[in-house]
Amino acid sequence: MNELSILWDGGHLIAVDKPPGLSTQAPPGGESLESQLKAQLADRAEYFAIIHRLDRPVGGVVLVALRKKEARLLSDQFSSRKVIKQYAAIVQGKIAPSESDIVWVDQIRKIADQPKAEICSGGDEGAKEAETRIDVVGYDAATDRTLIRMYPHTGRMHQLRIQAAHRGHPIVGDELYGGASSGDGSEQGTLLLRAESIVFHDPKNGKLRTVRGPALPSSEAFG
Repeated sequence: MNELSILWDGGHLIAVDKPPGLSTQAPPGGESLESQLKAQLADRAEYFAIIHRLDRPVGGVVLVALRKKEARLLSDQFSSRKVIKQYAAIVQGKIAPSESDIVWVDQIRKIADQPKAEICSGGDEGAKEAETRIDVVGYDAATDRTLIRMYPHTGRMHQLRIQAAHRGHPIVGDELYGGASSGDGSEQGTLLLRAESIVFHDPKNGKLRTVRGPALPSSEAFG
């Protein structure tokens, strides 16, 4: 088992790089980011609180509190939407640069008894508003794919994936929502979506802090 990469260490709060394909949390006995981190930091901490989660196929930056005080203060920041999360995604088709710095707003609800969500009307049972700001980075004509950055203001189930697919630009590798295979040779392909960075107030001193992880694979084709 490879050690998890710790991107930033604030003492009682750390940022780790979650590998794609690894669950953030799992039932006892199951392998997850949480179980690996507990084993890796067994001599340092007994308390672990993962404040936010990434879908299993999504890799990137995750904040983990090692003390209840930090967990509470960080949870308050997420609840009040003071945390800025930046994702990178490669989607199918061309999104024009004129569509940059726009906001996607939809109503989303979980589909009963299925591990997926759907776009719905505001009055439908279970509907929740989903809001995401989009920036267009570049377009690769050779593959007919666009690299975008996504800044979710809300945190709904599969929010980024379903909002992109709803507009005819599914994320590459997202077969659940109509995306084509990433063509990387893996069994199910790789979902080309990554939590690139996170901005938050350090519970220790209140200072604004930005933590960045590695870039999304294949993004170099977009300049």
